[in-house]
Order: sequence, then structure tokens, then C-alpha cells
Amino acid sequence: MFSDSRIHSIDIAKGLTLIITIFLMDYSKGILGDWFYGDMPQSGINIAFTLIISFFFFISGMTIPFRLSKKISEGQSVYDILRSVFAISLIMITVGAMLVNIPRVNKELTGFGPGLWAVILAVAVFLVWNRYPDRENNFFTVSGLRIAGLALLVLLVFKFRSGTYENNGSLITGYWELPGLFGWGFLASSLIWLLMRNSISGTLLAAFFFLALNIFSTLGINSLFDPARKYFGVLLDGYIPFIFVSGMLAGIMIKKNPHDGTNKTALLLLFSGLAVTAAGLLLFFKFIQPAGFYGQPAWALIAAGFSMLLFVILFFLFDLRNFGFKARFAEKTGISFFTGYIVAFLFYGVAQLAGINFQAYHESSSPLLKIGGPALFSLAVTIITLLLSRIGVRLKF
Repeated sequence: MFSDSRIHSIDIAKGLTLIITIFLMDYSKGILGDWFYGDMPQSGINIAFTLIISFFFFISGMTIPFRLSKKISEGQSVYDILRSVFAISLIMITVGAMLVNIPRVNKELTGFGPGLWAVILAVAVFLVWNRYPDRENNFFTVSGLRIAGLALLVLLVFKFRSGTYENNGSLITGYWELPGLFGWGFLASSLIWLLMRNSISGTLLAAFFFLALNIFSTLGINSLFDPARKYFGVLLDGYIPFIFVSGMLAGIMIKKNPHDGTNKTALLLLFSGLAVTAAGLLLFFKFIQPAGFYGQPAWALIAAGFSMLLFVILFFLFDLRNFGFKARFAEKTGISFFTGYIVAFLFYGVAQLAGINFQAYHESSSPLLKIGGPALFSLAVTIITLLLSRIGVRLKF
């Protein structure tokens, strides 16, 4: 049995996604940017990365109908919800943009290198957006910590330099990193839900709209919008909004078909996932591109269909059948997804400051070390994330 307030398989899916994402990002450093810019060769590891990142966006989209419906049931106005949606989106986009710029930091011009910049950024993010307990009883303490975090963020923005003395460079937008991509997708899908509410036909129409945008972008038909692509490219490309809205559609299907002792919902999701995956594979083999994944309509469909099928398995096991245990480790990790993601960057920054090359396993010729190293790193990030959560350190988003 499940309820609108908590679907265990969603948090379990997010937890498993974090563990696998950290592993893949450590295994292939810089892969997220390569994926976004379409520079990834079509190899097995990169296909896995594409599917798991898309699965996270799909699952994130699934939560929106439940999240916003709850706000409405609590009596929040549309204005209040819109303000919250824009605030969360802006936070995520800003954090993503700052993460993108970590490797660009010029130590000579900035005064400190990428390692310290990453550590300060991570600390600032936790200071500003941590879920502080008993805020009413600690108003001045909490406010002081958040002001300190904001001051650190402002310091980083004004101190940042990336180029040369002649052209010192500043913060740039790029592929936005995972938080930023989430922010754009969350903004688009939340606005659509507020417009369509739980309408399956209306949400399906929105999904087709973003798929069409994705196709037009691939064919260069919407090049008219190129001047705005630097800032709004994620929306104009349509890929990530399509994955988000596809997940939102699955969430609406679950809301409209509550568990009644049958497997109707799981079967509906199963057949939908098979149909979307088949359409993507047909498009892939008919119009295969030479390289890259991001922005390809075939991969948008394959990823959305795969995500639906993978979620069906988790949904069937952990919500419909209460399979033995609730995979608490993964579920608690999923609740703190972005906490873990920021912890990974903090880990890299601290290691660089300490002069520790804990990624020496990348240079090894042993397959066991090349796989075992990232696996241990992912496990370490997960454990630290759970320990931080136990002492009250967990991001609000």
C-alpha cells in the first residue's frame, strides 16, 4: 500500500541513482559536461550514464504532482507555490552554475585554487540551505549562519577569475551541472502542472511539445532562438523538460490509479514504458547520430521509456508487494540526494587542498582498481551523507 505522502520506490530510486551517478562520474571524470555538449562517444559506460542521469530527472518529475498537490491541500495559494517554484529553481540553477566553474578557477588571479573554492562553495551551500531544526527557537542563530553562507557566496562571485591578467574572465554559464539541469527541468514541469493540474491528456500534450522542441533543435529548425540558448538552452533543447514531464505523467497516472489490491497501475506503466522505449529504438536505428546523447530525440524516448520500466520494477517490489524490506539504506540516501552530490564536490576539494591523490586508481592498469576505486568513493560519499543527515545536516532541496 502506498499513499500520496510517500511512495517508497521514489526515494529508493533516487538513492540508487545517487550511488550509481557518483560512481560513474568518478569513473569518468568530466563526463557530465561531455554528455551535455554531445561529446560522449556511444560506449557502454556512457550509455549507462545517460540512462541513469535521465532516470533521476524522470523520478524528479514524478514527485511534482504529489509535491504540489500537497501544497494546495495545505491551503497554499498559486502565488505562494509559484514563488516557491521559482525560488527552488533559481537556487538550483545558481548552485549548478557555480559548480560548473570550479575547474576554471585561476589560483594566481583569484587568490585560491579550485580545491579551496570548491570547499568554500560547499560550506556556503550548507550554511544557506541546510534544514535547520527548531528554527523558531534558534531564529538568530539560523539567520546568522545563513547570512554567513550568503556572504561566502558573494565573496566567491566577486573573487572569481579564470583567464589571464589581460582578460581575467568571470563566471560562465554552461551545462549547469546536475543541480542546474534539475532547476530548469523542475521549473518547466512545475509550471506545466500548475497549468494542467492532473490532466493526463494535457500533460501528454506538454510532453509532445518538448519532444517536438528537441527534434526541432536537432534539425536546427529553432535556430532563431540561438541568442537565448546560452541561458535558456536547456528549455529550448527540450530534452530534459521532456524527461521531467514524462516522469510527471507517470506520477499523475499513479495518483489517478491508487493501489486497490491489483497491479493495474504497474501494468499501465509497464506498457507505456515498452511503447516509448520501442519508439526510441526505432528512431535510433533509423536516424542514428555519429556521437553524443544529449539533445537526440531517440535517446530522449529511450531514456524516458527505460526510466518508466525501471521504476515499474521498484514500484512493484517496494510499494505494491512490500518486498521483504524497504531498502532503507537507498531510501534514506534518496531523501538526501543533493546533500550527497555536494558532499562529493566537498570531498574532491578537501583532497586537493590536502595534496592527496585519492584517485590514483584511475592510473592503474588493474580493472579491479579502476572499478573498485570509484565504487569505494561512491560508498564513502553515501555513508558520509547518511551520517550528516543523522546530525541534522541535510539540504532543503
